[in-house]
Amino acid sequence: MVTCPKCECEFEDSTEICPNCNLPLVSREDATDAGADDIGGDLPSEGLVVIESSCDDVRARQIRELLEEGGIPCFLSNELSPIDPPPEETMVLIPKEMAGEAKRLVRDYCAVKKPA
Repeated sequence: MVTCPKCECEFEDSTEICPNCNLPLVSREDATDAGADDIGGDLPSEGLVVIESSCDDVRARQIRELLEEGGIPCFLSNELSPIDPPPEETMVLIPKEMAGEAKRLVRDYCAVKKPA
């Protein structure tokens, strides 16, 4: 069985993305072995949110770099759970409690990048 790190719903092992939250699923063993504060090594056990979703992988990586420079840990959906073929959109996920600051950073970055 695999579990969603956000809603904690369980699915068959053949499911890779939570249909409710659109997040990569983790195995029950990984969730149990990781402990309360950690799933699969670097992921928080709860509270990941999508801060940006893009069909452009370069933009997703730029957003991740921007947020990490601002001290906000980021995870790209296509790196967390590589599937073949890859989904059309790449999601940038961050800890829920950092969403306000992350939205501000992304908003400021997009305002600077906007053509005049």
